[in-house]
Amino acid sequence: MAPSQKTPDPAADDVASGGGVGPSRGGPRPRVWAFGGGKGGVGKSVVAANVAVSMALQGRRVVLVDGDLGGANLDTLLGCERPTATLSAFFGREITRLEDLAGPTAIPNLTLVAGDGDALGAANPAHAQKQKLIRHLRMLPCDLVVVDLGAGTSFNTLDLYLAADVGVCVTTSESTSLQNCFSFIKTASLREQEQRDAAARKAGATVTPPTAAASGLTLRPTSLVVNRSLPSEARRITNLLHDLAGRFLGRGVRLTASLSDDPAVARSIRAGRPVCVGEPNSSFAHDIDTLARELWRPSPVAHEGPRTGINEEIDHDGVRLHVQTEDLGAPQCAVRTQVFRTDGSVVFTRRTAWEDAFFAKLAAAPADRVRFHHVAIVRALRAGRVEPLRRSA
Repeated sequence: MAPSQKTPDPAADDVASGGGVGPSRGGPRPRVWAFGGGKGGVGKSVVAANVAVSMALQGRRVVLVDGDLGGANLDTLLGCERPTATLSAFFGREITRLEDLAGPTAIPNLTLVAGDGDALGAANPAHAQKQKLIRHLRMLPCDLVVVDLGAGTSFNTLDLYLAADVGVCVTTSESTSLQNCFSFIKTASLREQEQRDAAARKAGATVTPPTAAASGLTLRPTSLVVNRSLPSEARRITNLLHDLAGRFLGRGVRLTASLSDDPAVARSIRAGRPVCVGEPNSSFAHDIDTLARELWRPSPVAHEGPRTGINEEIDHDGVRLHVQTEDLGAPQCAVRTQVFRTDGSVVFTRRTAWEDAFFAKLAAAPADRVRFHHVAIVRALRAGRVEPLRRSA
């Protein structure tokens, strides 16, 4: 029995022509989402497969591409038969159009382009083959293409990740996973800058090494999904990675979703049936639906100017607090400090405009506003001068 379709989200549908089906030749092209990460075992394939299923059940025409070259397994997660033709046939020119590889699944509106984990050399296509794959992804006759990438930072993985409209980095809260996650973000940033420099040189422009702050104005923020995590833990991880990426790479990290540590996931893998189909009322399925809708919404307009921040953990009367300060940039023209409890609740917020007397008195340069504001709030916390915390102590 085929799974029932969910009601599409009309508020999030900004594609013209009543459904936005992108034909393979002409017409609006599909959106492309790529799911990557620095470490295997974080649930990246499960997340990508279930996001594709969720969007298909909402009425979108979705093509799921197993881009884990050399380690393909999405057919197992979907519970469908392994297609006889895989990406190896496309790379070997046995099949000329990628859409001809898209085989049906048991999910309405969802087709699968299978990877090849058996053929020798499947994980290392030539550069021309990779570029051909990227071109054909954008010509698939659908609304959305979801690409599940292999773990790690090979050029093939990074180039597919950067070619997507949205690149999603999946991690867990484990220290080894976070270390590899930041490594992935760093390597993707360097690869993106390398590609832009090469394009500029090809156009005859002079290329100078960018500073972190300067590159942050052009490099897109990383969309982070923290799997098997509580929302408060995911927020703490995002703040940490955002601070590191902003300081050393000049780019931001934004939390797109935290996904529950739900036993329904293990049951679905054993059954060969996606969570969103087998257990649609589970917490993980609800989190996936929220993630899918968030990704489908139009991206917010980027702020003007660099956005910098500081994150710090402090103890206040035996209570662990997280203090986050960031420059909101133009047009808000303000610096904001927020104090969080470990459960993610906000207990204090202070927002100060750039032209406020606080900064004028200190003669603070633009680059020093965040530091001065953060230090002042932390000192007030330690001195017990923050009213909400005095009342709760």
